[in-house]
Amino acid sequence: MSLITTRSRYGLRLLVELAEHGENGPVDLGSVARSQDIPEMYLSKLVAPLKAAGILRSERGSKGGYELARRPEDIDMLRVVEALEGQSSLLECTADPSVCKRSGDCRTLPVWSGLDTAIKNYLRGVSLADAARAVLDYTI
Repeated sequence: MSLITTRSRYGLRLLVELAEHGENGPVDLGSVARSQDIPEMYLSKLVAPLKAAGILRSERGSKGGYELARRPEDIDMLRVVEALEGQSSLLECTADPSVCKRSGDCRTLPVWSGLDTAIKNYLRGVSLADAARAVLDYTI
C-alpha cells in the first residue's frame, strides 16, 4: 500500500533540484530529468499543477526553464502534495463524514481523523528548504 504516489515523489525530487540551484536562474527540465533519472515527459506533466499552485514559474527562451516561484522556506510539503494529488485524506470519510452512513456512530473515525491530521500537520511543518537540506525530524 502506498499513500504517496509517484507524482508526489517525482514532484518533490524536481522541486528539491530546483531549490538546490537556488539563484542560478531557470533550470531546463531535461537536465532535471537526466540528473534525477525521471522521464522528461513525466516531469512535464507535473509542472502545470505546480505552476497553478504558485510553486513554480517558467521562463521561455534559450536560457529558459523552471524555477521556484517563492523561497524554498515558504513552500511546505502539504502544499506540494495537494498541488500534485489534489485535496486528499486517508479515507473519504475523514474529509467528508457524510459519505458514510455509519459516521455518526463510527468508533474508528477518530483514529483515522487523528492520523489524517497528524500527517497533514507534519507535511505542513516540513519546508522545501528542509527537504533540500535533508534535515528532517522523523518524529511526530
